[in-house]
Amino acid sequence: MREAGQKKVHVTFSIPVEINNLLHAVVEKRGLSDFAAKALQKALDEERQSLKDAYAAANNDPDRKSILSDWEALDSEGWDE
Repeated sequence: MREAGQKKVHVTFSIPVEINNLLHAVVEKRGLSDFAAKALQKALDEERQSLKDAYAAANNDPDRKSILSDWEALDSEGWDE
């Protein structure tokens, strides 16, 4: 995930007490930053893929294509005048 020597930034954010308690019960204190970075990277990768899939589905949506086709004629009308 991260390469040795990669720059890091210190961040502060709030989490529910229950998640904090579970986190400290499962992860050693010295490993919290790496655990959080890996969990965030996984969540971001999943979100990115979800958005990519949604954009692909929208791009292939027949209703959207039909509407765009209807508007294409207007795109160039009167622009040369």
